[in-house]
Amino acid sequence: MKNSTITLLLFLVSITGFTQDFNYDVPGKNSNGFAGNLYYEVSGTGSNTVTKEKLSAVKTMRDINPGYPSSSWITQYISAEVLATGNGKIMKAVSANDILSEEQKNILKMADLGTDVVIDVTYKQVNAITDNLDIRKMHISYTVIPEIEAEYLGGYEQMKKYLKETAINKISETDYEKLRAAVRFTVNEQGEIANAQVSKTSGNQNTDKLLVEAINKMPKWKPAENSKGIKVKQEFIFNVGSGGC
Repeated sequence: MKNSTITLLLFLVSITGFTQDFNYDVPGKNSNGFAGNLYYEVSGTGSNTVTKEKLSAVKTMRDINPGYPSSSWITQYISAEVLATGNGKIMKAVSANDILSEEQKNILKMADLGTDVVIDVTYKQVNAITDNLDIRKMHISYTVIPEIEAEYLGGYEQMKKYLKETAINKISETDYEKLRAAVRFTVNEQGEIANAQVSKTSGNQNTDKLLVEAINKMPKWKPAENSKGIKVKQEFIFNVGSGGC
């Protein structure tokens, strides 16, 4: 049982990560003279990510993630389902184990950028206490990202400075202490900001408007590119919160 727990922890650690993350602690006073701390970040829309190029070459679950559980943990497979969105349509296929079927491999190759690839595995594992075979399930999700991700042209420090001056320093004292808000936006093929909208409201229309406007007025980015060097769009989220998001 102990070995299974350690394996699970290592697996979960191995699939955790962010596509692009700017995390800033902003102590002190804002422009209204209110003392406090705000944390803010711009990150990709998925916590677990995989590139289109990698998906096109996978043959087993372990090819997607090296931390996939070993056969010593999974006693017997019941099913392994792969679900993804390709050309706007949801596609799914089931195999008998961690070796992907041709249909599953084709689904992964067709997965749209910015969408999630979902893997649901049902298996049997020996219960260390009862010695019985327990049926268990594993759910894994990956966001498909470009080979080269979009990048703010001014770099880390300029991103930090811009957001602080245009948004963070202008938040009112009323909202500053318990603020939790998020704005979702797209960097298009030309490196321009598009479709900026509130995905988590601060509860104050003025604050929401301030955050959206800061994103909409952001200078151009270097757009993302696929494996062929073709420029593609990519989605991001701007999170703001007091005491951590």
